[in-house]
Amino acid sequence: MEKLSFVGKSITRVDAEEKVTGSAIYGYDLVLPDMLYGKVLFSTRPHAIIKRIDTEKARRLPGVHAVVTGKDAPWTHGETIKDMPFLAQGKVRFVGEPVAAVAAVDEDTAQAAVALIEVEYEDCPAYFSPEEACNPGAVLIHEDYDSYRKSDIIVPGPLPNILEHFKLRTGNVEAGFRESDLVLEQRYVVPAIGHAALEPHSAHAQVDPESGKVTVWVANDAPFRVLHETAEALGLPKEKIRFINPYQGGGFGSKGAMKVETIAIALAYQTNGRPVRVKFNRAETFVSTITRHEAIVYIKSGVKRDGTLVARQVRIYWGAGAYAEKSPTVCIKGSHPSPGPYRIPHVQVDGYAVYTNKPLAGAFRGYGVPQTAWACEQHMDELAQRLGMDALDFRLKNVFVDGDLSYWGERLQSVGLKETLLKATEAIGWGKKTGQSNPPKGIRIGKGFACIAKPTRTPTTSTAAVKIDSRGDVMILAGTVEIGQGCTTILSQIAAEELQVPIDKVRMHSLDTDLIPFDASTTSSRSTYHMGNAVKRAAVKARDQITEMAASLFDTSKENLELSNGKVRVKDRREPALSFGEVICQKLGSDGVVAGDGAYTFEMGKDVDPQTGHSEHASAFYMYATQAAEVAVDEETGRVRLIRMVAAHDVGKAINPLNCVAQIEGGLAMGIGAALHEELVIDDHGRVKNPSFLDYHLVTSLDLPKMETIIVECPDPNGPYGAKGLGEPGLAPTPAAIGNAVANALGTRIYELPLSPERVYWAIQTSKKNPSPSVSAEPVVSNPTSFR
Repeated sequence: MEKLSFVGKSITRVDAEEKVTGSAIYGYDLVLPDMLYGKVLFSTRPHAIIKRIDTEKARRLPGVHAVVTGKDAPWTHGETIKDMPFLAQGKVRFVGEPVAAVAAVDEDTAQAAVALIEVEYEDCPAYFSPEEACNPGAVLIHEDYDSYRKSDIIVPGPLPNILEHFKLRTGNVEAGFRESDLVLEQRYVVPAIGHAALEPHSAHAQVDPESGKVTVWVANDAPFRVLHETAEALGLPKEKIRFINPYQGGGFGSKGAMKVETIAIALAYQTNGRPVRVKFNRAETFVSTITRHEAIVYIKSGVKRDGTLVARQVRIYWGAGAYAEKSPTVCIKGSHPSPGPYRIPHVQVDGYAVYTNKPLAGAFRGYGVPQTAWACEQHMDELAQRLGMDALDFRLKNVFVDGDLSYWGERLQSVGLKETLLKATEAIGWGKKTGQSNPPKGIRIGKGFACIAKPTRTPTTSTAAVKIDSRGDVMILAGTVEIGQGCTTILSQIAAEELQVPIDKVRMHSLDTDLIPFDASTTSSRSTYHMGNAVKRAAVKARDQITEMAASLFDTSKENLELSNGKVRVKDRREPALSFGEVICQKLGSDGVVAGDGAYTFEMGKDVDPQTGHSEHASAFYMYATQAAEVAVDEETGRVRLIRMVAAHDVGKAINPLNCVAQIEGGLAMGIGAALHEELVIDDHGRVKNPSFLDYHLVTSLDLPKMETIIVECPDPNGPYGAKGLGEPGLAPTPAAIGNAVANALGTRIYELPLSPERVYWAIQTSKKNPSPSVSAEPVVSNPTSFR
């Protein structure tokens, strides 16, 4: 095995000092010279025609420099469906939609001006459930949907308000059900939740009055993608758009498309070259950016008596909210693996992304997999129970292993799932008595686990450059955004490994689309794999130039040289080594720079077929994980307390093991919150009732149990040093593992998240034949369980 100097080591994060000392500048902190302050008027109606907007009083207020509405900013944008205006045009589609905006000398003046704007509405029918919104005869939320610009991946649905219909077809599910000994169908519900990043949303924009160039300062996950989206919306060449990324104080998917950016740009066009800052407060961030998709999942499965899975049919309604945003790709990437990481000969999946009159839904850590895992993995446990099989044995009989042909037609490799399954269940003591042999009266102890496979966005491209100057300092130019996940450290370790330079000699260039080579996005857990490969290749090219110049200076061949500690020397010679800086100075002069470039694209073997969902290689790599939970449930109050959790993740190769542990533990914390507490409560008028950290219950340190992290390394042959991705799977199986543990404790199953004390309490009462109309704890079974 190759000996590595930096890769595989738990090196302290290279950005740690500036962050813990407070010197790091985040987007929300940024103050530009002579800037104006923007504030927004939001819709108070969930679905209405705008009859009149009167802005005259606002325009006359002293200190106001600009007031804009949809008429002043007649642009629309969208990644896959171009359906969203910069500001509402003609109608509003959710409570919280930006209708008008003001730029003024300070925030107080801007807010006072917003209060002076008058809007008259004419209400339209509103829909707050994706199932309700796509019923035949439902009023269209987007009357012009057919005329919108759409990307090639879009498959319109057969019913009203369906913006994307994902289909996967393998075998014949009806024949599979006829062959089965047990057929079970259930319904699961996952609510919308907020991203709750510590830093709310903000953006600064400036339009140069002479050149017309638009510059935006924003902490965005995908600066090159939003650059393209902005250029398309404004009708400008890409050279006229520039995005500069300050540090991001967390995003979890919420800061990947345009939200506040559009408002700042619309105002900046009216301020004669002065920059404009628009900052959302916490409530505005909750309501007017994006949420995680609510999902209603129906699963019907057929199995043999011996536990062999025969057929699975999945139908998912994804609540997209008022505009498409990333719903089409969440629908595709979330629905595709929804039958679970199992060998199933007959599969049918229908995923529907549906417009509603709720706040927008978009990317969220896990990209749809947490919602479908909640359904699939609970379904697996109940199937095992009905069969009289152990839940672990049932999964081991069906789970993906190396060489399997998946139900979407791909031959799988580098599958570490079985190892994660065995290690997580062993660590939690599955099949063994709980450590709390005599719990207090009324406390029920249970264990559960869940496993997942998650794809990454494919195909995508990352490009990078690595430069070495005459001081021997190394600069990485890469479009990967540091969103707290540690990419700056990971990419520095890779460059240091290939160049054999001390880690403190490596720096990442600040992210500016005018200066940095292209990267698709910092999403989908793709950065270590894609950008890691690009940086590795760029570093190798820079290294080759150094060794070529050094060989000339030493009068030897490159093969006789070795690198160590930022120096190059001749093997088996006693003459002094030369530092990289000395080599560059002697060959290129004191201003000399060596530069290497690198790029990485994983091309699919075959595009996903829109009618069957099949592909020879649908994902560059897959992420596999199993998590297990032990819980204590109070029968009197319904409170679920976590005793411990185990997470086993196949990372391919841990570039930085400590960083891997931190990612997994952070994901566990988010997953625990989603399982036990989190839900955006929206009333019958479309208003979010809990848009603050006071009312929106996030997990705290008091909620967290003992956590054990197990790193499994099943190397990917195409990943840098064998590495895969890791950022998203940390929370994907967590709610399902906890749900299975609660069912194990109580002997009754709950099909809707979160597992709040109220919901659990009423499930207990229902199981005691004392049903409550407030909460349905039983599944909707359209085809009763039956043995044949």
